[in-house]
Amino acid sequence: MIISVVNHKGGVGKTTTTHNLGKALSLEGKKVLVIDLDPQANLSQASGVETPNASIYKSLCENTELPIVNLDKNLDLIPAEVDLAEAEVRLQADVNGYFRLRTLLKSVLPKYDFILIDCPPSLGILTLNALIASQKAIVVVQAEYLAVKGLQTIFDLITKLQENLNPNIEILGMLLTQLNHTIFRKEIADTVRNIYEGKVFENGIRQNITLAEATSAGQDVFTFDKHCTGAKDYKALALEILGMLK
Repeated sequence: MIISVVNHKGGVGKTTTTHNLGKALSLEGKKVLVIDLDPQANLSQASGVETPNASIYKSLCENTELPIVNLDKNLDLIPAEVDLAEAEVRLQADVNGYFRLRTLLKSVLPKYDFILIDCPPSLGILTLNALIASQKAIVVVQAEYLAVKGLQTIFDLITKLQENLNPNIEILGMLLTQLNHTIFRKEIADTVRNIYEGKVFENGIRQNITLAEATSAGQDVFTFDKHCTGAKDYKALALEILGMLK
């Protein structure tokens, strides 16, 4: 199962979700590959891979073998570096540029139960590569007014992809992040659940400083502090997803 973690806005928790959901699924005995498709390479850094020997850039642009780094039992990473920004230009110049990631993943797909792709904060050719390669998408939504605006753009894009380039893709769910007990955040969360009824995960991610601390330490939250709120939330999300996909 290939799942893109998307939102064209930055800072909503895509990387944190890819990293910790991937780890949570691996702890449930699933073989998981996480892919850093963001030129900022935040997922790679959060995984403790600061300077990889090779990155996904060469695979996308020069058709080299995918550089898979083992992170832990059942959990692997394909890292990125800042040179990935150049891939946008090179892929756009290639008639098959939008399908490059889908082609590359065919060779590794049998090895994994889940492949999670951390998409950049845009709807450019890298994100389109991810969505065309995926069967599902998780839309990460921060419980703030500005983060909620523009969500329909993502839904419209996925509808167009279903019609033209990837009839198999669908939204697995919308994940609310940065939840807390303030009335405003609750109202935003309720608004999203009402507008997108049936499309929002029951489990959201609460505000938890430990998530940021784990990222800064180059660790997933389960390794950093398996008893914290963030670990509990991502475990609950993983179990919800596994139940949905049975």
